[in-house]
Amino acid sequence: MPDLDAVLCPVCLHRIRWADLPLYRYDAPTGGYVPQPVPGDAGPEQKARLRRLAWVRCPNEHAAPHHLPASYGESGPPLVFGMVGAPGSGKTHLLTAMISAVERGDLHRRYGLACWPLEVPLHQRYLRDHVGPLLGEARELAPTPPGRVMFADGFMVAHGDRPPRPVALFDVAGDDLTRVAEATAFLDAAHGLIFVVDPARLDEADRRDHAFGAVLDLLRASGRLPRVSAAVVLAKADLLRYEDPVALWLRRDTATLDADESLRESADVYAYLHRREAHAWTRPYRECRHATLHVASATGSGAAYDDATDESYFTEGVHPRRVLQPLVSLLAMTGVLASPEAELIGT
Repeated sequence: MPDLDAVLCPVCLHRIRWADLPLYRYDAPTGGYVPQPVPGDAGPEQKARLRRLAWVRCPNEHAAPHHLPASYGESGPPLVFGMVGAPGSGKTHLLTAMISAVERGDLHRRYGLACWPLEVPLHQRYLRDHVGPLLGEARELAPTPPGRVMFADGFMVAHGDRPPRPVALFDVAGDDLTRVAEATAFLDAAHGLIFVVDPARLDEADRRDHAFGAVLDLLRASGRLPRVSAAVVLAKADLLRYEDPVALWLRRDTATLDADESLRESADVYAYLHRREAHAWTRPYRECRHATLHVASATGSGAAYDDATDESYFTEGVHPRRVLQPLVSLLAMTGVLASPEAELIGT
């Protein structure tokens, strides 16, 4: 019998008894984790501070060593959200723009959600390595490295007087979802997935998305398909900014949760993809019990290569549009947002 009180590791699926695990800290000079002792005479405030900055090592001896923030398993069942899409679909840019919006306080300002980092140094590294280069320097980000599941960032999220929930955000290389065991194992821990549609691929001859197909087939085979919520995002929507109904939704940025509007946007995006015969990209909406469709642009324009720096830049600057709505939809469909309006999202 599985230990239902234990925390499921999202990387290897090992069930972890969280209490009394030894603590580690991230060591920036070496890029590894070293033990974090707790002094015997430490007071409650000191212990709480150490835990806020600490990690625990998953005790699974049959997997490569991996770590999770100590706060991940201390505040109720964690929610695991991940990005799904083909290589080059814009997953990393979308996730970065999304986290930037959370950092800016948009979840609280627009939706009344209290939100703070799950692990402060991890969040600061993500801001430094991703948000700063993309939003501050308009620099194109490198794709997710293949061969590993990346715990990108995480937050504690609370609505009203309800207890906060840990929300972990993962980025997985597109090819890995069809060939790397650790990436496919991640799907058995996921509660919500953001499926990223690349408009540049809609006219390809085979009209298939191997990442979408592999994920949905694996979820169906495991019996988890009904329990995973989906937000399908027509990303890089700036490429379609002169086409209806994409143009309409790209200009619209409602700052409240509106179930009727969410349904209209889903219907419009579904109809657009159907008209383009892009049926493979509508599979999550058709097959998941709770699902929404969205229009978003993480950057607002394409990048241009700079010979002098050997890097690509967004010469018109980076102007994200509607990047937070997919995350908000997942928070509503998984019960973090608790209101009569939230209960209607994705139904």
